[in-house]
Amino acid sequence: MLDDPSPPTPPEGGSQDSEFLRKRALEVAGIELTGEPRVLRDTSNFMAIDRGDILELDGHPYLVRGNEREGRFGIDDQPKYWVKRAVSLLNGQVYIVKLVFLESFSTGVNGEQYACERSAQKEAQVLDAVRFHPNFMHGRGVLDEGGNLVRIVDFIEGPTLLEYVGGLTMPHEQYVEETLPQLLAQTHDCIAGIAYLHSEGLCHGDIRNDHIILDDHSGWARWIDFDFTRPSLAFDVWSLGNVLNCVLAKGFVSFHGLRTSRPEVLGRMSDDDASAFFPHRLMNLDKVYPHLPQCLSAILRRFASGSCARYERADQIVDDLGACMHALGWWRRGSSRRPHA
Repeated sequence: MLDDPSPPTPPEGGSQDSEFLRKRALEVAGIELTGEPRVLRDTSNFMAIDRGDILELDGHPYLVRGNEREGRFGIDDQPKYWVKRAVSLLNGQVYIVKLVFLESFSTGVNGEQYACERSAQKEAQVLDAVRFHPNFMHGRGVLDEGGNLVRIVDFIEGPTLLEYVGGLTMPHEQYVEETLPQLLAQTHDCIAGIAYLHSEGLCHGDIRNDHIILDDHSGWARWIDFDFTRPSLAFDVWSLGNVLNCVLAKGFVSFHGLRTSRPEVLGRMSDDDASAFFPHRLMNLDKVYPHLPQCLSAILRRFASGSCARYERADQIVDDLGACMHALGWWRRGSSRRPHA
């Protein structure tokens, strides 16, 4: 980000002036544009948009640096061609530019099927609803000349929750004592953010451990990527159990992994101890980590396959988690920043 609060003004010809664009591309991105810069105002063919192209959106020029990437389930990072990292040629700031990509599928959880489709309109609506909320990415939707609703989102620097937890090497008992109180306070804030979103009649739709970024600059844990629609809020609630499982387990405990690392504990387990969302993962962590506080284990058990007392709303999780942290004295130990009422 540039420190200069007064970005240069494009010449009379507008931001599309070739000389201005080439000069700014070199200044803010170190990219030398040879020949006539390619300026695009219709992003319909996002596969053809590449590094060095300039997207002019709402009169503002953004230089494309490349495609964002995302890894899942041990697969190497895959390019997301409809999501570009770009730098503003006016203010020098980095943005994530999300283009329109239509996709639909269904997901099964505990015998229930949840339909899902990608919606730019829905994500723009959420961006508007959370524009002052510190636990969400911030941005806005703009229409390009092709009528596509493009979302321009502030770039957040920092690791995802999954990356952060995966990089910790201390034993689990040490993790619970030294790291978990603060991380759980941040997680509580994130879940409270989802409860707020639900109170506005909106869902996140794609709650995942790698869709929380621990912001290096603000200290907040922030939700990203909420362009999936869901027919109900229940899918969000189920998904929050996966986030808590990751935080409390310091990653994930799989039945397959236990067969190798701790075969002696498998005899104490059944299918009822598995995650209702991911049956190969253990949800009842107290059977592996007896040092985990019981009030936290009790919350996790409500996301297990064998639970008859499942959560119906995100605010119920917020209340139980908050009460547990107060009982443990972890509010004082956690340093998560919180919004003022």
